[in-house]
Amino acid sequence: MCGRYIIFTSEEYREMKAILKEIEKHFKSGIGVNNAYEIFPGTMVPSIKLHNNRFDYTMTKWGLPMYNSKKLIINARGETINEKKTFHTLSPLVFPANGYFEWSDKIKYLLKPIDLKTIYFAGLYDNNNNSVIITTQASNNISQIHDRMPVILNKVNAKKWIQSKNSSLLLPYLNINYIKSA
Repeated sequence: MCGRYIIFTSEEYREMKAILKEIEKHFKSGIGVNNAYEIFPGTMVPSIKLHNNRFDYTMTKWGLPMYNSKKLIINARGETINEKKTFHTLSPLVFPANGYFEWSDKIKYLLKPIDLKTIYFAGLYDNNNNSVIITTQASNNISQIHDRMPVILNKVNAKKWIQSKNSSLLLPYLNINYIKSA
């Protein structure tokens, strides 16, 4: 599962800074991201999707409204997105990130890849710009913290996901490290 994630914008995260700069071109008031930005469900979040056959750096609302409820669906199981009526008509996008948080026994952990500074969570969005993060079974090295994890893509596979919505990309990411977070 993914209930919160983080964006770092310090100098060592140049790729993330470039993505955020591209998104800010479309929003006169800026997007409110400074040095570190913890992302919460229900908020507008940086996203990349396809629009008129071009990559569109934009903001979407993280969470799909549930029918007859004020609650939001924030995650979609990768194994069932093509079967569930709620998800099978949605379009692909990615969420740029640097890591995500999980809780185990009331301890907050920051999880992030060992080999990538900027990652992309596979996601889906609707016609109203509401979006969800796709999850998959957790890799073995983090399954003691949680049994699910967001689908993490590198830059090349993020572009493939956006262009094709290819379900074969929805796999656990193996090179994850975790630390206790304050």
